[in-house]
Amino acid sequence: MTGSGRSMDGVSGPHAGRPLLTAGAPALAAEAALVCCHGRGATARGVLNLMQPAVRHGVAVLAPDAERGRWYPRRATAPRAENDPWLSSSVDCVAVALESAAEIGVPPERTVIAGFSQGACLAAETAVRHSTRYGGVVVLSGALPGVPDPDRSVFGSLDGTPAFLGCGADDPHVDRAAVEATADVFGGAGAAVTTELYPGLGHAVADEAFEVLRDRLAEIAGE
Repeated sequence: MTGSGRSMDGVSGPHAGRPLLTAGAPALAAEAALVCCHGRGATARGVLNLMQPAVRHGVAVLAPDAERGRWYPRRATAPRAENDPWLSSSVDCVAVALESAAEIGVPPERTVIAGFSQGACLAAETAVRHSTRYGGVVVLSGALPGVPDPDRSVFGSLDGTPAFLGCGADDPHVDRAAVEATADVFGGAGAAVTTELYPGLGHAVADEAFEVLRDRLAEIAGE
């Protein structure tokens, strides 16, 4: 999947001025949007390629790019304050991508936020900081930064948003308790949550998880 880019104006902090790559359906043909976040050490172009199996006709794809290939410096299990200002700047990048989707006529309820690994953590963080009815939130081998955390705040309601958490049961980087805590936070915010822990997967994306994303995008796009 090839993509073109523009600078993410309006983002402050460490990711200021980083590019936002776009691919998939052109603006006038977009019925749905996918905002996808790359993992640590990867790139926006790399996540466009990773997500290509899930992208259908009529789907515009937007991928923000992190400074030095990382959204935040410490592990996701660290207290969120230790990952700022990187984490907040990262959320601003995803917010710009969501605004760009809205500018081409695709509102949040027809937009899916997805990510892998550190990008999955960012997708989850964005969903709780900018809570609304999304077309979906797909967290692949990741969890909310800073969980388990009994004081985890959600800024609004996810209002029935389909939320999918797919992770290896033996993932060396993502703890099962963090995935379960993320599911609890999403459920408490009104999301319709599905969690799948895949045996023997490790830190990767299961084919079945790509199918969940592909089916969700196809439903939104009216295929």
